[in-house]
Amino acid sequence: MTKNLTAHQLLKRGTGLCLLALGFLACSSGESGDSIPWQAYDPGVLYRARQEGKPVLLEFFADWCIPCLELEEQTFSNEGVINSTWSFVRVRVDMSDYESSESERLREKFGVTGVPEMLFLDARGNELRDERIIGFVGPEDFLRRMERALKPGPRKSLPTGSD
Repeated sequence: MTKNLTAHQLLKRGTGLCLLALGFLACSSGESGDSIPWQAYDPGVLYRARQEGKPVLLEFFADWCIPCLELEEQTFSNEGVINSTWSFVRVRVDMSDYESSESERLREKFGVTGVPEMLFLDARGNELRDERIIGFVGPEDFLRRMERALKPGPRKSLPTGSD
């Protein structure tokens, strides 16, 4: 059955098709919305990682921190970065209440000077000091740091203490 469509009906259908195509393009533009699956900080998580001999990626962030949001958007949503973090126990320390006694205790314990700051701990729970990241880094640099953190061999490491 064919219909004679008015100009208005054609315009409505054409506009609808264009919006549908734009929506499809936006969804398939490579931005999957994925990110690193973090665990919230808990001393028990670090203890278990050490007992199991697993390295740790420890990120200190705050919800009000612009470079933290940029890391989330540009680096932690990168498919290569996400896939490479599976070699680590991924722990996120929320420092949004930066002046709280708990935040102060954690800053002192880990020597954190601000947010964002990321630490790599070896399988024994010692920080790989040379790989510490302060501030924003792009996906390529972050991938290089993770790769170096996983390499065996002698390196400068510092005990992180215990809770």
